[in-house]
This record gives sequence, C-alpha cells and structure tokens, in this order.
Amino acid sequence: MRGSVWTLLVLSALVGAWVLWSNSGSRARPGLPQAADVLEQPLPVERPCLELPEAEEVAPPAVPPAIRGRVGLYVARFEPGESEFRPSRVVQIAPEDVFPLASNYKTAVWLEVLRQADEGSLDLAERFVVTQANQSLGDYPYDNTPVLGLGYRMIEWSDNTATDILHRRVGLASLQALADGLKLCKTRLLLPTKAWWTAESGLGGPDFPRYKLISSSQRFAQASPEERLQIARRLDTVAQSLHPDRLGRALKTFYGGSYTWEQMAQIDRNLQNASTPLEWARFLWWAFTHSGLSPQNDQRFREVMAKGYGSRRLRVRYSYFGGKSGNTAGVLGFSGYLEAPDGSRYVYVFLCDTIPEVNTFSLARPAFGLINESLLRLGMKAR
Repeated sequence: MRGSVWTLLVLSALVGAWVLWSNSGSRARPGLPQAADVLEQPLPVERPCLELPEAEEVAPPAVPPAIRGRVGLYVARFEPGESEFRPSRVVQIAPEDVFPLASNYKTAVWLEVLRQADEGSLDLAERFVVTQANQSLGDYPYDNTPVLGLGYRMIEWSDNTATDILHRRVGLASLQALADGLKLCKTRLLLPTKAWWTAESGLGGPDFPRYKLISSSQRFAQASPEERLQIARRLDTVAQSLHPDRLGRALKTFYGGSYTWEQMAQIDRNLQNASTPLEWARFLWWAFTHSGLSPQNDQRFREVMAKGYGSRRLRVRYSYFGGKSGNTAGVLGFSGYLEAPDGSRYVYVFLCDTIPEVNTFSLARPAFGLINESLLRLGMKAR
C-alpha cells in the first residue's frame, strides 16, 4: 500500500480547526483546566546525570522575532582530534530545559536498528507490510519495503509509519536504554509517533482520559522508569487498534481549541519523546563518533543521516553533514552533526515549543539563521 502524499496528514487536516480556534480566541473551553492552575513539573531526574561541560561560552545571537516560542539551543565546536564530549566553545540558550523532540528522535531509531543488526538480532533484509495497526499519520511505505528502505524514508522523508515499524521492531525500551547509558536523565525515548498522537487525540484509554491530558501526561513523565515503560506499552497497544483516519479526526479535539498553546506545550513535553538541547547534543556526538557500530553499519548510518533535513539551509562550509528535523503543531526542532574541512567537528540542537502556529515548519528559515550565526561565531567558515 502507498499513500498519495508524504506531507504530514495531521498538519493539513487540522488547518480548518486552527482557523476556528483563531476566530474564537486561544482560551481553553469552559470547565477545562487553565494554564495558570497547572504547575510546571520537570521530568524526573535520576543521578548521576550529564552536566554542562566546561567550555568557552560565546554569546548567542538574538532569537529572530518571527520565532514566537520558548527556545533552547546548544551549538558546540570540538577541536580536531578530540575524542570525548569536551567542546572547546559553545553557544547556548536554555541548554538544560526540556523540549519535545518530535521527529528528531528518529535518529535514535536508525542507530538502534543498525546496532541490533550488528548484534545479529535484526536482519537488514527483513521486509514489512503496512497494516491498519502499524500505519501512522501521513504518507507510508510500499508493502515489503526492507529495513534499509524504511530507514531512508524515516530520515529523508520523516515517514511516521516507517518510523513506527522500525521502533516496534527494535523494542520500545531499546532507545531509552541508549539514553540511560549516556546518563541523559532528562531524555525520554519510548513512544512511536502513533502512540503519542493517540494519547493527545483523547483515544489513549484509561491512562490518558480525553480531557485530563495535562495531569495524565504529567503522571507519565514523573513515573518511575519501569512504570513509564508499562504505560507506554499499554498506550501503544491502544494505538495499534486505531484506524489512522479515525486518529486524524480525533486530533482536532487537541489542536482545535481545547487547550491553550502553553498547555499543549506542557502536554507535549511530558508525553512526546523529549530531551534537552545539551543532552541531545551529547547523544548526537556519541551517535556519530563513538556508537560502536561496525564499519559497514557506521557507513550506512552516516549515508542515511546525510539525507536528513538541514544541509540546504546551512550557510557554512562542511565536509560532512548528518541531521534531522521535527515539527508538530506548536513544536519545531533541528539537530545535526558537522565535520569541517579543517578537522573540527560541530553539533547543533535547536528546539522550540509554545509556538502559536500549527504549521511551524514555516519558521525553518529564521531557525537556521540562528543556527548558522552560532556556527559562524564558533569558527566555521561561511560559504
């Protein structure tokens, strides 16, 4: 089976709901919890955790006024020959605040696929059929697409169904184990895309009641690792029972005015896969330099990641690029790894939420303006 377009279905399908919301104001509906009544709660932190590395801090550029949201940024330079996560210079804005990763998390899925292939627990020749259970929102792959093809679709086209197929194949807990091993205490990597949309749509079952998403998502984020995994597995079981068309329609409740942008951002931070700019930069550095993949699969990782979004937006000289983007309503993020001709290396992570727009990808240009200026300030050459 194959869809007709690759653009995210949820964004186009909900524009009408957004218009209705705009006409009625951004207030929550009567009887629903207001933002002022809800305390912001951080994700649970388990020690020891990654700390900000010592580095020369370079003043960040001003955030472009077009970006009307909460911004986090971590851009780091590593000198030639550096083998540890010890940047020499950094540009940072709120580097330890938690943000939704959206599709940026798909980098971890691809890495874990190749890691399990090296272990022998996954065959890259495996092929998969798209079913009602595993189909997420948006376009989806042909039946019998092999693992490598799904990987390309996941990174190059941000295909949600390809992502969910691969995420479930490696196991919901496997990505979290990668983050835990790196002491990324604020990073959560548990849910396939269809699972978090199922919760936000109000169809998530007893763990996520329709009009109690603020409190239920907060409980999810604050649960112990074991309980959080159990909730994730129950939610994913519910998600696989839903037809994607029904899911898309139900999401209008979430995007259509039931919650303010601030409340939606809190739900996204507590429910979606999430991290901090610092921790995700640490993950990218490890993924591209010290992942332990075999030479053959490390090359596959780099080749696929080079297809991710961002290379055409960069205004600096590089000899290698690997990156990813992610967006949902109110959320936008870009992350990547660069190798410069002089041997220095860079990672950049831009994360933003509470954006009062459905189609946040329209802000890619100003977001990369911030990223490019940060890279230039750290010593990259303009092109």
